[in-house]
Amino acid sequence: MIALLIILPILYMFLSSFKNPGEVNKMVSLPSGFYLENYKAVFQNDTAVRSFANSGIISIFTIAIDILLCALASYAMARRKEKYFSFLYLLFLSAMMIPVVANLPSIYSIILKFGLKDTKTALVLIYAATQIPMGILLFTGFIKGIPRELDEAAIIDGCGYLQRFFKVLFPLMKPVMVTYALTTLVYVWNDFLMPLMVISSEKKKPITLAVYSFVNEHQTNFGAIYAMLVVAVVPPILLFILLQKQFYQGGAAGAVKG
Repeated sequence: MIALLIILPILYMFLSSFKNPGEVNKMVSLPSGFYLENYKAVFQNDTAVRSFANSGIISIFTIAIDILLCALASYAMARRKEKYFSFLYLLFLSAMMIPVVANLPSIYSIILKFGLKDTKTALVLIYAATQIPMGILLFTGFIKGIPRELDEAAIIDGCGYLQRFFKVLFPLMKPVMVTYALTTLVYVWNDFLMPLMVISSEKKKPITLAVYSFVNEHQTNFGAIYAMLVVAVVPPILLFILLQKQFYQGGAAGAVKG
């Protein structure tokens, strides 16, 4: 029943994106054919097309930065026995309890102070910072499930701390990397509040702001609006379908040991 409630709006949106102007207001009906003018309106909109690249760039840099930082920090927290590492772990997890909205005034002040207003760099830094606690939770739990004997064997072979990490453990983290990457991608791709606060230039807008602008431009053309929404949600859904096996593996390992 819950799955049906989720799937039905998506299916309705997809079918409506192929309806012509005379059909789109008929809720319980199938399109008479593939009316592609709706999608033509989307791909002829420069802001909409550019926004996909912007969201992609922001997502890729955010994920790459956080995977490296979270993996390194989690390795120390999972392997070192000093008590302050446990304290740091709990400190990171406690940050997950703080709503992002509560930090908006301070985030905006920092952006203005460093001259990052209306830059994609600001969004990358904000997303990377806000997603670190989730990354710490997943990576620490996953690393705890990797046998310590691998570290000991690497030490016997003469590997230093970073060599053990990059040559032995890091290649084993693919499942949790996929889990974290997909989770972060969905968050970054769908976020509207941060871009609204930071971005003002048309050429720098991510997909959420582009959808907002597109809806304002095509207020009565519901077919084109549905087409824009379909195009916006396709990338995360496709990636999840392709990588769902690794996603569940990484999530299960992190949850069990974390």
